[in-house]
Amino acid sequence: MRSLRAAVTLVALLQLLNACSDRQVAGPSAPPVLAGRVLSCTVDVGARTMSCTAPPSLSPQGGRGITADLVLGGQGTYVALRSSNVSYNAGTSIFQAAVTVQNLTALPLGTADGSTVSGVKVFFFSGPTVTGGTGTVTVANPDGTGAFTGTSQPFFFYNQILQTAQVSSAKTWQWAVPSTVVTFTFQVLVDASAPQEHTVLRWLYDPTGDGGANGEVWGASPSDVFVVGDGGKILHYNGASWAAQLSGTTQFLFAVWGASGSDVFAVGDTGTILHYDGKGWLAQPSGTTQRLIGVWGSTASDVFAVGRNGTILHYDGTSWASQPSGTTLEISGIWGTSGSDVFAAGVGGTILHYNGTSWTPQASGTTTADFERIWGASGSDVFTV
Repeated sequence: MRSLRAAVTLVALLQLLNACSDRQVAGPSAPPVLAGRVLSCTVDVGARTMSCTAPPSLSPQGGRGITADLVLGGQGTYVALRSSNVSYNAGTSIFQAAVTVQNLTALPLGTADGSTVSGVKVFFFSGPTVTGGTGTVTVANPDGTGAFTGTSQPFFFYNQILQTAQVSSAKTWQWAVPSTVVTFTFQVLVDASAPQEHTVLRWLYDPTGDGGANGEVWGASPSDVFVVGDGGKILHYNGASWAAQLSGTTQFLFAVWGASGSDVFAVGDTGTILHYDGKGWLAQPSGTTQRLIGVWGSTASDVFAVGRNGTILHYDGTSWASQPSGTTLEISGIWGTSGSDVFAAGVGGTILHYNGTSWTPQASGTTTADFERIWGASGSDVFTV
């Protein structure tokens, strides 16, 4: 397991407070970090205040030294840095704070196998940079320096595993700050190992909706996502917000699939089939009034729709035609690896396979399970639920 460079881009500016506090160190609000936006915070030494703003997008060049697979970003989203016991000693010119790291992901951080401690490093991506007054600010007590996104980058090391939601023990961070410095900024990133390098880091609830039921979701990319559902509902996500699209129908739409973001199919009640060309949705004649529950295609001109009473329809790029399924049971799931290797699943343990010419039943080992969806990693590794 390679060390997961959890470059959690947390632009973290500690607050200058005389009294003990537990305010958050600032960080970016959106991933990914190195190629995305981060929050840069400014410390006002005299006023004991801190403000954070989002600077222009960073150049991706900063990530050239990262060798791990996963880059995390987002103060308050994937991790949270918090400071307490913040103080400044004018006699020694030392500004310090006790800093903790909280893991907000669904994975343990600081371990590659779930039990062996590799720890969490918070390293300086840029700065400290004096933005008001004169002089130079340096990190006074790093646990070491390393080559993360550059050379000789100071870091603080938290030698522990952080489970989901766990807050680390506090470490004292110190900076050498001449009395002539009024304000300074810096940015940090978090580097850690995790047991799974390719997985969901965190589920976030999106309250967008109209109160109606949703059928299915499909996306061409993270910024091109479609949701269909009750009353002909179609919602589109552009990477920033959801917007309703006119469907031209009030029928419940159960499923959606596309060959691209401008070639999308939706199916639903009473044989409803809609097609999106990147500009708008238009109805297509299906030749049936049966409820259609699933849709999938190998290409834009090789699309299958399935539904009640064993209904299977095929689209050749011009029109839809019925295919004999050999069953009158409801079929609700469909998926394939190609136009000649397609699986369909439904009630009563129904599993069908299409070889490019005809559909044949496959033994599922059950007649009581009602399958709703089917998917596979390959034609010989398929799951249905």
